[in-house]
Amino acid sequence: MAPADRVAADSAARSAPDGPCAVLFDFDGTLVHQTIDFAAMRSAVLALARRYGIDAEGWDRRPSLEMVDAVAGSLEADRAAAFRREAAEAIEAIEMAAARFAQPYNGVTEALAELAEQGYGIGIVTRNCRRAVADVLARHPLVHDVLVTRDDTEHVKPDPRHLYDAAARLGIPAECCLMCGDHPMDVAAGKAAGARTVAVVYDGAAIGREAFVGQHAPDLLLASVTELLHRLPARPCSSPCAARQMARRHG
Repeated sequence: MAPADRVAADSAARSAPDGPCAVLFDFDGTLVHQTIDFAAMRSAVLALARRYGIDAEGWDRRPSLEMVDAVAGSLEADRAAAFRREAAEAIEAIEMAAARFAQPYNGVTEALAELAEQGYGIGIVTRNCRRAVADVLARHPLVHDVLVTRDDTEHVKPDPRHLYDAAARLGIPAECCLMCGDHPMDVAAGKAAGARTVAVVYDGAAIGREAFVGQHAPDLLLASVTELLHRLPARPCSSPCAARQMARRHG
């Protein structure tokens, strides 16, 4: 996003009378820094697919969860269920290994607390497993109202139903939310759900600013989650959805 476009988007977000009432955050790469070995994850799924007699080499550029779906779709029901179980165990083991060293990015803990204090609903929407996220949050608590991992929903990002699920748990429509993440699929999910979108690209991030163009261009492109404190209104929108969110938190 060019500087002029970024300023224009920022101005629109500030002036919109029905601004967001809640922020849905991706977890890995957005709120916390951790190095998940996605290459090893894909290799594990490929090796498992071969054990089940499926040549999945043509699918090796897909994310691991989508690879699992594709392979399972090529198997009979009983074998597909067994494959999914084994694949889930392999993927979760890699996620748990990475979670041991994860920690929030600088200022994230304080930023979430401030957004919550201002009245924004806070959701965490992640493709990671619940065990890994819970492990990180046990050591590094982050303020949030809802957590929707892949274990908590049937549909994960970029499917907008992942966001619909989180918004429903907050008691508000997805249109009242802002989706904030570090991956183009976060932006895609947000757009599909009718939410405003923010892409966060930290220094040294594996996915750079050049990835957030065209259909993946967000409403805002920021260098850190902490910048949201300066880009959002000091209080969330005054629409009925905001009133419901405040009543839920304090009820």
